[in-house]
Amino acid sequence: MESIGERLKGARERNNLTLDQIARDTHVAKRFLKALEDEDFSVFPGETYVMGFLRNYSDYLGLNAEELIGAYRNIKIQEQPLPMNELLESKPKYPPLLVVLAAVAAALVLLATGYLVYRAASRGAGPVAGVQRTAAGEREQFVFQDEVRTKWFAVGDVISVPLSGKDYQIQVSAVGDNLTLKVPGGTVDLGLGKERYIDLQGDSHPDIKIVWNDVDRTSPQKRVNLGLYRTTGQAADAAAAAAAAAGTGTSTGAPAGVSPGGTTTQGATAPGAAGPAGAGTSAPAASTAPVAAVTPPVRGADFSPVAIMKTPDSGVFTLGFTFKNDCLFRFLVDDKDREDRFFQKGEQFSIESVHRQVTIWLSNAGSTRMRVDNKDFELGALGEVATRKIAWRKDPAATGYVLEITALY
Repeated sequence: MESIGERLKGARERNNLTLDQIARDTHVAKRFLKALEDEDFSVFPGETYVMGFLRNYSDYLGLNAEELIGAYRNIKIQEQPLPMNELLESKPKYPPLLVVLAAVAAALVLLATGYLVYRAASRGAGPVAGVQRTAAGEREQFVFQDEVRTKWFAVGDVISVPLSGKDYQIQVSAVGDNLTLKVPGGTVDLGLGKERYIDLQGDSHPDIKIVWNDVDRTSPQKRVNLGLYRTTGQAADAAAAAAAAAGTGTSTGAPAGVSPGGTTTQGATAPGAAGPAGAGTSAPAASTAPVAAVTPPVRGADFSPVAIMKTPDSGVFTLGFTFKNDCLFRFLVDDKDREDRFFQKGEQFSIESVHRQVTIWLSNAGSTRMRVDNKDFELGALGEVATRKIAWRKDPAATGYVLEITALY
């Protein structure tokens, strides 16, 4: 049976991916990705980091993350040797009653000492290592001052993000099938293993990306493991542009929860919640987000429908994309879950086994060339934020179907 590292490296090489490219896409440092492939777990600060990064890497490669995490846990169990005294001694050195009494006394001493230390610390000068307790009881307030951080949070805990001299707060509101985060201006929902970009300052530029890595449902209070990433540069600008392209709505004067991955927040409802025009079916849950007032995205000339091919029957098709410049690319296949990718100049990507339709959002339509049935198609102008649908259409003039590119605004 293949080891964890062999499965990761094999999947990466089969997809012709490099560690540098995966590090850019997942925001996981290259040295950690290589450590996972080499099964050198000693380089990680703790097991939480190993499992969080292993889940991100597995999901990116399309592998079963739960299987790989289970394999890692088995390795850790096997690395813990049984104490020699348990193997060699058949009789206890002390009478059982004395052992029990000594254990109870030691436990009471430890509890008393721990309580005294806690009381002394609670009267101390301030928070330690960026963590403090809020006035609302035992809720933790964590100050996110790093570029990347993975951490466990319970319901009610608060993440404080300092930006431009002001603190913005994100609270873990509820944990169920989805995770609900309370952000400035509303709430954001995301699924396990998914990520969301959030604009805290309301300037249409995402400030933080949050990834839901894991959930602990066995503890008295449900906990979630979150990956926190500060977003800067072209990726953040492209994320904001694609969010605008998808029609996330506007709201004046309130900070925003911008989410290219499709979130649920209080505020304006995103256009297209009922599905692409003419699709006849509903898209997944509506994407809504309060967004600060922004300049409308750049749009080129009207895009006329383009016929790709005509066939007697509709069938499965494949789309290939080549990126001539940086572009944030969102796609929805056959009304399934939407996905987001950020591509750089020269990268390629394909969407396979499409049965009915694909809807795509592009932050820079002119940077993307699409190839279908050995033919190349342009999707818009440089700098244009665009939405396109590639779908089968019944040809009313003849018996058969037309695979067609149309614009959705």
